[in-house]
Amino acid sequence: MFIKTCRFKDHELTRFRDLQRRSFDILENTAASLAGGETEKQVARDLVSQYRAAGAQSFFHLPVVLFGERTALPGDWTVGKFFPKARQLETGDSVILDAAPIFSGFLVDTSYSFCFGDNEAHRKMMRHLARYREQVPAAINSGTTFSEIAGSVQSSMRDAGYEPVHTKHPGEVLGHRAIKIPDLPVQPRLQGFDAISLSWFRLKDSLAMRGLGRRSPLWNTKSASDHAAHDGLWLVEPHAGQNEVGAKWEEILLIEDGQASWLDGRPPHVRQWECIAAGGEYGPLANTIRH
Repeated sequence: MFIKTCRFKDHELTRFRDLQRRSFDILENTAASLAGGETEKQVARDLVSQYRAAGAQSFFHLPVVLFGERTALPGDWTVGKFFPKARQLETGDSVILDAAPIFSGFLVDTSYSFCFGDNEAHRKMMRHLARYREQVPAAINSGTTFSEIAGSVQSSMRDAGYEPVHTKHPGEVLGHRAIKIPDLPVQPRLQGFDAISLSWFRLKDSLAMRGLGRRSPLWNTKSASDHAAHDGLWLVEPHAGQNEVGAKWEEILLIEDGQASWLDGRPPHVRQWECIAAGGEYGPLANTIRH
């Protein structure tokens, strides 16, 4: 079954960008609506409804909602712990909203982080995460391998006193492919994931890890990522954790002829970093500037 990973035409890139913006808008508007006392499960259900209403036929993974200490992925974190719990939102909590909707076969994956109330530790972590939006594409453009970049991000986070908890994500990924899958009338699901894309990710990574091709759709420190950047669209998602605070961002990176650039110039986290640099509030209500 045909999965498209690169050589996207201009109209396809525009479609990816517009759908990423649509997804970010849903996450940011949901964040702005939170009043406290909501559970992760309630917010996740609301996100599913909003994405369905916006035209999403399926999800690569169901919306992830993490409050408080769960944003830092503490302890022995397993895939099942990403599913929303009855944890209620409280003042001072870190919040991560993450959604990977599929619109007519276009798979996008977005994350929005903020703090529900004032928390200097979260503000400091957000400032730290900003550096990777410049450093990652710069490293690609200089010819650094995927595995070296992933290792460098991990080392940088640890040097700053943070745990690089994206290594607890499935596949231990700093990033993964953004793809276009067949637009079928029925989208089967497997273990909470879209079955077509999940099966493809698993197969391609397994082959690459066994040395049968070097085209893993996962970007981490493993041997299958020990290569210069592959062209296509990549979803970059550095995620830091410390004690009860966690934060991340995720957006599409375009790589063409070995050179990297972000598909969109001003996603929500960039606007948040501008607010933080100016000493202002960076929550969803503060981000009224649109694209």
